[in-house]
Amino acid sequence: MSYLSPDTELETELQELYILARHWQDDISFLEDEARFFRNILMKYDDIATESIGTAAEFRQKIEGQEKQLEALRSAVPEFLLFLEPYLGNDKKTMDLTFLDRYNELQNGLTALFAGIKKTKKELFAYAEAVMAGNVISSQS
Repeated sequence: MSYLSPDTELETELQELYILARHWQDDISFLEDEARFFRNILMKYDDIATESIGTAAEFRQKIEGQEKQLEALRSAVPEFLLFLEPYLGNDKKTMDLTFLDRYNELQNGLTALFAGIKKTKKELFAYAEAVMAGNVISSQS
């Protein structure tokens, strides 16, 4: 069994991190599509559900907050990729804690956003099902 030299191992890890950050951009695009989908659901059932106006407004507020987080991450990921580039290639920049801080901040932000959107989706689907089942007073009754 042969072992890679420490520099080669680090280079491989950094390249994998770069690829991961590129995938984060795809994840953000997916989450933006989810937010648009949520807005479409709200618009569809907004006219039907009169009793739950507060619930629809709460969903709108939650979705707007998540969209702001998405916007921040959408610009932060390319910035991180640019930050990461000097650590790759021939002219290696010396690593410090800033590197880990930036990575952890992005990773934690994306993980929290995925969890928040998953929770919103579950709640929004329950709301839509309740409206469709007639469990919410309808303006069309």
